[in-house]
Amino acid sequence: MHAGGVGRLGAVVVLTLLWGPACRQREEAPKPVPPSTPSVVAPTAAVVPDLAKATERVPRGRYLVEAVLGCGACHTARDYSRYGGPAKAEPLAGDCFGEGHGMPGRVCAPNITSDPEHGIGRWTDEELLRALREGRGRDGRTLFPMMPYSEWRSLSDEDARAVVAFLRQVPPVPRSVERTQLPEALVAQLQGLASALPGPVPPPGGDVVARGQYLATVAQCSFCHGGLEETPVPFAGGLPLPTPFGEEKAPSLRPEGAIIKGGEDAFVARFTAWKDVAPAPSRRGQVNKLAMPWSLLAGLHEDDLRAIYRYLKTLPPVSAQIATPPAASPPTVGK
Repeated sequence: MHAGGVGRLGAVVVLTLLWGPACRQREEAPKPVPPSTPSVVAPTAAVVPDLAKATERVPRGRYLVEAVLGCGACHTARDYSRYGGPAKAEPLAGDCFGEGHGMPGRVCAPNITSDPEHGIGRWTDEELLRALREGRGRDGRTLFPMMPYSEWRSLSDEDARAVVAFLRQVPPVPRSVERTQLPEALVAQLQGLASALPGPVPPPGGDVVARGQYLATVAQCSFCHGGLEETPVPFAGGLPLPTPFGEEKAPSLRPEGAIIKGGEDAFVARFTAWKDVAPAPSRRGQVNKLAMPWSLLAGLHEDDLRAIYRYLKTLPPVSAQIATPPAASPPTVGK
């Protein structure tokens, strides 16, 4: 469902090779800017918002960052030698991905803790919002599409502000992360994908299906599950996602696919089952569940999972369904 970490990075490369400029762009790690640089401004209302309102937003922002948006899938170092790729370092302190993840270079997700030197402590709210939803870095560069700004353009203004409010209070981690290094030809191919929002973004409609569509969009479900056709069919599945222990294919999320045909309760259980999984070692030749950050997705609220399921049930069938094996259940401890 969620195009997190390894899955999204692999999908970016696969889709770039398949569809060229129709995909996205590159990301640069936030580059510390000296105080003398004009882009660093003195604290204003954009930097220090109304504290009461910001405090109210933090719980929603935490839920979005930690579960729905899955920011830790890329920005937190994960232990890919363990089933499911659990976190192995400080949350949101950054990580890098190389050839072992199917990358054509070295792609680094920056430190987004509140540290002022190595993280986003000196970024203004508006700079963070532009990076989040428009794909524009603090230095004006277009971000690499592992930052899913094309989907997060749909993130409502209030939810986007909640994300910023939460990131502001993430404990600072003084950890430096390398800058992304990609072949110049690939960088040139991916230019021009960032763009300004045309106006305010309202929250989703009040019915459960509209909320499910909103959640499926900002959780980036259709990206990895988009299929291999020249014009990808959203949620059709089949995309091979590179991981350090072999490819994992994204299954179909269409109504005729096994995951949705299994029923709403089974769909919810696929996620909640990961709340208490003790990760077993990853092994080549088995499905190691590394393409999706399951430990993060286990935090999705049940009513949100049911909303996503009910939205997926409304999708029309596709004539050419890509067959993929059913996903393995979490391992039993000791097996």
